[in-house]
Amino acid sequence: MNTVSQPAPIEPEKLKPVLHLKIERMNGQQLSLLNHIMLQLEAEDLAERLGTAFDEDRAQDKLRRIPELVRRFRAEHRYT
Repeated sequence: MNTVSQPAPIEPEKLKPVLHLKIERMNGQQLSLLNHIMLQLEAEDLAERLGTAFDEDRAQDKLRRIPELVRRFRAEHRYT
């Protein structure tokens, strides 16, 4: 059986300086990859928050009004 041990959780106050040092030592390619990973994490977080917000709106029957609101907006803002 091959088990991978998980690192012990580190308090954010102690983790930040360690991460800053690691980032300072990275080359351009590593920084680019880290940036890509961070953007992916942000996108996943945003998608989760949007999904939750849509679920809440759906539960409150707010999404049913979208076609009506779009028609009203278009009527008030005619394209010329």
